[in-house]
Amino acid sequence: MPTRAVTDANIDVMLNREFVTRALAFLALSLTTLHVSAQSLPAASAEEIAARVFATAAGDAWEKARFISFAFAFERDGKLVSSIPQSFDRFTGDYRVAGKNREGIPYTVIMNVNTRQGRAWLDGKEVAEPKALLESGYGRFINDTYWLLMPLKLRDPGSHLEVAETKTDECGRTYDILRISFDQGVGLTAGDQYWMWVNRDTNLIDRWEMKLQGSKPEDPKRSFLFKRLQRSGGILLPTSKESADGTSKVLLNDFFVSDKVPAGAFAPPM
Repeated sequence: MPTRAVTDANIDVMLNREFVTRALAFLALSLTTLHVSAQSLPAASAEEIAARVFATAAGDAWEKARFISFAFAFERDGKLVSSIPQSFDRFTGDYRVAGKNREGIPYTVIMNVNTRQGRAWLDGKEVAEPKALLESGYGRFINDTYWLLMPLKLRDPGSHLEVAETKTDECGRTYDILRISFDQGVGLTAGDQYWMWVNRDTNLIDRWEMKLQGSKPEDPKRSFLFKRLQRSGGILLPTSKESADGTSKVLLNDFFVSDKVPAGAFAPPM
């Protein structure tokens, strides 16, 4: 009997070893298969990718994000060219922008972007006929908030998305590249086209390529890298968009989001 017991024990040990060996071999094969599958999986739909980007950058926090302020700054060859502070009430459409015109004269525009009505000041004095300044202010709103909020603008009304291609860079990062085009009448330059490089690992946009309205078919795309992630009011945005050639930057400085409008945010200049 003892001999039989020892034999059974030896058999059990051998069976356990065989089981473990097979299990490890199966696990290794499974992991390899999963790795290969992850690399070869087709891209999700453009809508699915855009939804993931939105969820990562804002999600439910967007519903509470009422007040947004920032300064749109442009830097060329390491030198600050301009910096234009702006504030926006998403719920009412109230908007304020201040800066300097081409002649270097300071201006302020306070308007509603839904009605396009408002007031304007030039060199500290209110302008009796503010139409031109209101149009200029509205143009800044359309352009500057698009640069700021790009991760959240993929599914705007009148925008059309498609997965243009999928690329893997030298570091092994896989990107789904979304091409964006627009219906006529959307924004101020509906002929613009954009390509957004969405990182599959992070669901963040790492690169923005563009061909603007009026460019020639043979003209190369302009490319900007999304950097300097910042979070405010639950909203995560890249606040530095740097040209791929390193010559210029669009900086979204003093980025701030709140569910409340600060007192005096849209008050006339003193």
